Amino acid sequence: MLIKFEEVCQDIDTLPEEAQLLILDFIQLLKKRYPSTELENKIRENDVPSTLSPKPHPLDTFIEKYGAWEDELTAEEIVKEIYDSRTVSNYDISL
Repeated sequence: MLIKFEEVCQDIDTLPEEAQLLILDFIQLLKKRYPSTELENKIRENDVPSTLSPKPHPLDTFIEKYGAWEDELTAEEIVKEIYDSRTVSNYDISL
């Protein structure tokens, strides 16, 4: 079976980023389902030049850019702060 990798790569390049990420996830799933030997992997890597560079997952990019949430309050203190900041409205709403 002759696979036209350049055409496949061009088709993938036309897809939105979300679809490209789904394709990468699907490829990883297929690799787990159909494992190949190291030798086969090396042959494929040498024969097929990859034009697609894997894009980082958006969550990884977000955490890398903004970092994790840091707070010195305990969970109980945060919950108390939320409840204390709530207000009760006395609006009369009739339908």
